[in-house]
Amino acid sequence: MSANTVMNPLRVSLITLGMLVILHVGCSSSDQPDLGQVTGTVTLDGKPLTGVAVVFQPETGRPARGMTDAEGKYELTYIRETKGTKVGPNRVEIAPSEEGEESGDVEAADGETQPAPSPSKPGKPTVPARYNAQSELKVDVVPGENTFDFPLESK
Repeated sequence: MSANTVMNPLRVSLITLGMLVILHVGCSSSDQPDLGQVTGTVTLDGKPLTGVAVVFQPETGRPARGMTDAEGKYELTYIRETKGTKVGPNRVEIAPSEEGEESGDVEAADGETQPAPSPSKPGKPTVPARYNAQSELKVDVVPGENTFDFPLESK
């Protein structure tokens, strides 16, 4: 046998390792677009807007959404546990949550428990249409951290 026909174990190991790296890189590609992390606060007439959906809709592709907390703060989620939204121009919709939130009971001044008042009447959104269904809100999301606060006005 000549020296050229026999591969030494080191060479075999390096070739195998190289092939595994190429396969791993090729198989782990993602079709996920570049995302920017987005947080902010939503207020209506200066007061935090609680329990509303904040949806960022890019020109093309999947929207990202978040819900406001008791302080009106939100953080967007692109998909499952992936935070952020697609980089570039986004139309923003802020609307009452579609999720069925149960209203809790509140204690009245006389100590009796009464049902909590509904945050909005059925069919009447608490957010003006110009911020939700007919949204005029637009932002440009950049890579990295983004903060977009929305001080909405009812009139």
